Amino acid sequence: MSAPMKFGIIGAGCIGQLRAKALAQAEGCILAAIADVDSARARAMAPSPDVKIFQNVTEMLALADLDAVIVSTPPQFHEELVVAAFKAGKHVLCEKPLANTVEACRRMVEAARTSGKVLATGFNHRYFPQIQYLKQAIDTGLIGELDHVRAFAGHTGLSEFRNPWEYDKNVIGGGAMMDVGIHIIDLTRYVLGEVDEVYGFTSNRVWNLGASEDNGIALLRNPQGKYAVLQATWTEWKGYRFYLEAYGSKGMVRAYYAPMMNLLITQDKPGGRRKRTVRFYPMTMLREKFVGWQSSVIQMFTQELTDFARLTRGESSAIADGVAGMRAVEIANAVYRSSKEHLAVRLAEKT
Repeated sequence: MSAPMKFGIIGAGCIGQLRAKALAQAEGCILAAIADVDSARARAMAPSPDVKIFQNVTEMLALADLDAVIVSTPPQFHEELVVAAFKAGKHVLCEKPLANTVEACRRMVEAARTSGKVLATGFNHRYFPQIQYLKQAIDTGLIGELDHVRAFAGHTGLSEFRNPWEYDKNVIGGGAMMDVGIHIIDLTRYVLGEVDEVYGFTSNRVWNLGASEDNGIALLRNPQGKYAVLQATWTEWKGYRFYLEAYGSKGMVRAYYAPMMNLLITQDKPGGRRKRTVRFYPMTMLREKFVGWQSSVIQMFTQELTDFARLTRGESSAIADGVAGMRAVEIANAVYRSSKEHLAVRLAEKT
């Protein structure tokens, strides 16, 4: 049995705190250190006195027995911290978005390659059980050959944010597309495959935040000519929700949240007799009602950390790697360019 993997967390905010709880549950993972400008906050989230606390990230990265770090700071700090971690010989799991510019993402991916260490992106939505069910329905051919994808994510906008930087383009790199949209961009690419062409529209007529759009709508196409329709919004007055739908020659499958559910429709041939299956997750729904949505996030983080450890060992993993994080930011920025220039944007082949 391999030795436990020792992690450091950079950033002791809300997400960092959830990451610490997930590390306590992830088999073969140990939280060994926390770095944050607020040492009292960092100490408060440490599960035991054995966890080392740092205000200086460089000092934490100098720990010889630290295997990996989780970067859970605001996005404008991601590049500097991730590159420093690679120079110190650590693997890195970085929260989404990978960075707030395409250029920064590319430098981070290149730094990972140069160091020979793993870079992963915190797209934990891949670990929602209803998303896993959808992916399995596609991969096993339940809906026949995949034809197209529909995706949506939204919430009520500024009332959802704890801090002004969370809707500041200079920090997160955009508006709704770089916020709720970045997850569904990744999920769409996860099931559709590589994206090579983007056409998009954005608007900011509700919150009037300038470069941070209220709404973004995109058409994505893969090299095989299959496509996706995607919307990210900060004007979903019904409250937070997202869904992903995949349509094939013999049916469709839908993953929805909240509440968490699936819809599967299958048929023996196009236009044939349809069978309808609805799948609910009552225990999850009850747990979130009485404990909070954070309980589901911790579960997904735990699975993601297990997959991250597999990736560092060169094993097969469903986790989003650094390239996936970079491509999601590239797609979001292609939507912005397309909306501004009124043209379809071709994406370069991934390198």
